[in-house]
Order: sequence, then C-alpha cells, then structure tokens
Amino acid sequence: MTVIVELLPVALWIVAVVMAANIIGITILHGRLFIPRSRRGPVNPVSWTMVMAHVTSFVMAIVPFPVYALMAYSMAANVRAFYERYALFGAIVVIVLVMSEIAAMYVQARHAMETEMDRRLGKAVRPQL
Repeated sequence: MTVIVELLPVALWIVAVVMAANIIGITILHGRLFIPRSRRGPVNPVSWTMVMAHVTSFVMAIVPFPVYALMAYSMAANVRAFYERYALFGAIVVIVLVMSEIAAMYVQARHAMETEMDRRLGKAVRPQL
C-alpha cells in the first residue's frame, strides 16, 4: 500500500504530461500548424471536445501537487526528498505544456479564421477574365 501512495503523485503527473502532449499533437494535425498557407487545405475551428480536453489537462496538471501534499506524511523520507527536489521542475514542465496547448489551439483558430475568410471572399469576388 505504501508503494502505491508513494507512486501516485508521479503517476498522475505522467498522465497529465501524456495528456497534454496528445492534445498538442492532435491540435497540430487538425490545425495544420506547420503547413504554409498556400498549401494548407481548409482548417476547422477548435472543437469543444478539444477545449474540454484542455480544461481536463489543466486540472490533471494541478492534481499531483495537492495529492503529494495530502499524502506526504505517509511517505518515506527519501521519497519526500525526491518529490521536493523535483517539484519545481515538474511544475515548469506541466506549465510549459499547458501553455503550448493554448498556443497550438490559438494557431488552429487563426488558421480556421483564414479558411473562413477565404471561403467568404471567394463567394463575394468573381474572378476577372
């Protein structure tokens, strides 16, 4: 039981990191982030599913820290020292990933806006022969 308690914060942190990396990857693919506008096809706006996944990822990024705080008393001294030594590093990694999610979603939304502008302007302007 003690091993499970000692591994729970790091397991939750790993889940948060994997979740954030997946959200960034999916957003890069759906938003066609690294494709130039001249070769980029139509891009859809960020879906509400991705927005909710981002919120869930944000919550999962926070959860390991209070879990550690609540369970630290039942952990061995060397495990507590490990968590205290790497807590700042873990927090920085999670914050960078969550901010990267926001940046990727912003770029996807911008690409979707450009797609919509092209679609509307294409209907409004007739080509000159």
